[in-house]
Order: sequence, then structure tokens, then C-alpha cells
Amino acid sequence: MKRIFSLFIMATFALTTLSAQTKQNADSKVSNTKVEMTVIQVPTIVCGSCVSTITKALKKVNGVKTTKVDLEKKTATVSFVSTKVTLSKIEKAIANAGYDANNTKRDPAAYEKLDACCKKDAKE
Repeated sequence: MKRIFSLFIMATFALTTLSAQTKQNADSKVSNTKVEMTVIQVPTIVCGSCVSTITKALKKVNGVKTTKVDLEKKTATVSFVSTKVTLSKIEKAIANAGYDANNTKRDPAAYEKLDACCKKDAKE
């Protein structure tokens, strides 16, 4: 019985050690992920609904970690994993939601689907 108990203790120790090493390897992979931050000009936003629409569009982009759309500054600050998504894909997501993003022009069909309050910009 003591022998079985000893084997059980050794097996538990081995599994605990292996689990800790696996977690450490997973943590090191996460820390090697390159997260970048960028500020995108979104000059055609005019209201809170615009902010919400852009935020929702960016949350759907694989690789985007965080977003903060500032109505007053007309910017979107985005942190993203550069190995998963590029700046141009992020800009395209904003454009596909109906808004200009840096030099990427908005999709006209998406713009037409926006709420009336979101179409009051002077950049027609």
C-alpha cells in the first residue's frame, strides 16, 4: 500500500511539473506576440452612433485587441497583433462600415445604410 501511495505521489509531482512547463511555454508564446498601437484618422464621424458603429466593426477584426474611438478628435486608437492583421485591413474594416479611415475612402453602399445622423459630415 505504501508503494502504491509513493507511486501516486511521484506521478502527481510529475504531472504538476509538466503542467507548469506547459503553462510557461504558453505564456512565452503570448509574450512573443507583437502588439502594436496606431491612431487612425476618421474625419467623417459626427456622433455617438458613428463611434459605436466603428467600435463594433473593429471588434470583429481578428487580431484587434482594443479600440477607442474619440469623437472630438475624430480618431480611432487601435491596438492589434501585427502578425494577425495589418493596418490596411483595419482601415478597410472602418471603410466597410461607412467611414473614411486615413486615406482609405468609405464604402458608398455602407455609407448609405448609416443612420441619418451619421451622414451630416461636410466631406461629400
